[in-house]
Amino acid sequence: MEFQRPSRKIPTVPIIPLIDILAILLIYFAVSTDPKNKRPVMHIELALAQDSATVEVVEPAAVLSIQADGSLMLDATRIHEAMLVDYLKVFREKFPTRKLELEPDKGIPLERFIQVQNALIKAGINPRDVPSRVKITESALNLAPKSEN
Repeated sequence: MEFQRPSRKIPTVPIIPLIDILAILLIYFAVSTDPKNKRPVMHIELALAQDSATVEVVEPAAVLSIQADGSLMLDATRIHEAMLVDYLKVFREKFPTRKLELEPDKGIPLERFIQVQNALIKAGINPRDVPSRVKITESALNLAPKSEN
């Protein structure tokens, strides 16, 4: 004897609403993710002012100054940026024993200071041999936090 079985209805998944949900999720993730862009980074280790010893010098030295507007002057001669390396090479050839000092203005960006340091290296001058003229007030030195022992 055969019993009649009720026909089973095959479950169906509504595909159209799933496509809508997937599209919304795709838009959400596309907008909310932050793309990872490679960018150049330079690691710079700066000395603290209170760690550096200042020395008063009386011997004459040529002054390479960086003005606030980015212009350069070697003693009283204004130097075009593209000619800096050539000027420094000629200076080194003509005055091999004369010292050179760097005088950056207070408002110059660090990038400009690094460009001048690179020009010194290209001209064959070690930047460590070129001291910087910096005016630091006593009150600026006292702003640093003091360690308690």
